[in-house]
Amino acid sequence: MSDQVKEIIRKTVIQMLDDSMSSNNIHKMARIHEAKHHFIPIRYRIIGGILQGLNIKLGNFIEQLLRNIIEIDTGVNAMEDSGKKIKLFFTHQTDALIDSYITERQLPDSPDDCTEVFDALLDQILQIENAASDEQRRGIVKDVDGLFQSEDGLIVYTELKYNDDHDTGKFVDINRKFIKTWAGLAVRYQIQSTSQLLPILYYLNPKKRYGPIYVPSKNIMRGPQLFDRFLHISYQDVDGYLTEIGDDPEILAIFDRMYNLIRNQVLP
Repeated sequence: MSDQVKEIIRKTVIQMLDDSMSSNNIHKMARIHEAKHHFIPIRYRIIGGILQGLNIKLGNFIEQLLRNIIEIDTGVNAMEDSGKKIKLFFTHQTDALIDSYITERQLPDSPDDCTEVFDALLDQILQIENAASDEQRRGIVKDVDGLFQSEDGLIVYTELKYNDDHDTGKFVDINRKFIKTWAGLAVRYQIQSTSQLLPILYYLNPKKRYGPIYVPSKNIMRGPQLFDRFLHISYQDVDGYLTEIGDDPEILAIFDRMYNLIRNQVLP
């Protein structure tokens, strides 16, 4: 396994643990639990709260890990906006068009295969935006999960997720944000053809829950597919080390120190 892959995973984990297990966070949780009457000792409630918080943050960790992988992979060039929260601009007409598309895809007479209507949507967005002026556009802040240029010059925008297991409302929001971010990037990079900016909804876990309701299968990748097509880093290396990371001596030591610190600390 690549030592570089192990190191980037370890660093991403440690960064998240340091944030959650900081002295400030521990004291903040102590003040919260101090006001609550409970038979579970406050120290163990703090430990439980930290562990619960880390579990909730698993999706954020995977997204940050994938951003870090894109930045170091030699098969692609990470673009400046990759992994950043930026203000993107597009017209009210484009915004309404995307909302209408999302609504229409939920109707019973909407075609099962959304490839044709999705491609037509992207073409229409470009037609609207290429004819619009800056004064007609409004800004909205979006997270650009992954943005890179492949070896053949293709710009790839990726919405990065761990699991395809979101509830219905969240799933709709993810797809809406995905398309609107693509629209804003198309304006930002002066895209003239949909072939210049490829939108990919990517799930690290290859298990499929939802079908291609809003985004066609050609724009959805799971598990090794993104790695196999664009990256030099091996998906098997990443997946393999993620299954072992909980037993890494350095990671175990961090949890042991956290437990001993909270168990023996004089709390407010």
